[in-house]
Amino acid sequence: MGRQNPPRNAARVVLLGCAVVVSTGCAPSFSEVEKRDMRDTKSDYQRAVLDDLVVSEAEYRNAVDATRDCLQDKGFGVGGVEQDGNQLGFSSSYDGPHAASEGAMQACHDEYLNQVAAVWVSQRISLTS
Repeated sequence: MGRQNPPRNAARVVLLGCAVVVSTGCAPSFSEVEKRDMRDTKSDYQRAVLDDLVVSEAEYRNAVDATRDCLQDKGFGVGGVEQDGNQLGFSSSYDGPHAASEGAMQACHDEYLNQVAAVWVSQRISLTS
């Protein structure tokens, strides 16, 4: 009998916490208290980025790169970072069980990106390139 290949999960990873809101052209706006709460309840990485409650373009790009690297380290195939308006994203694929890929993806986003991306988008700043 031939060996069966596990199902291949492919995903387009859009790196922000509020795709629906942003796609309607109405990005959220967070109060200082909300930003502090976001900063204080997340990973050490995101806490450091959000220390001043502002996300620079460099910090946002670094968070996207760190998320991409994290996924790659967990066995995902990842594409290059692409820009769409003031957001960054990349494609990814995973050979293996869907549940494992979902957990790994969530862990990387929780560590590096979720709150950083939400604050970045809320600032309504254009990417320079």
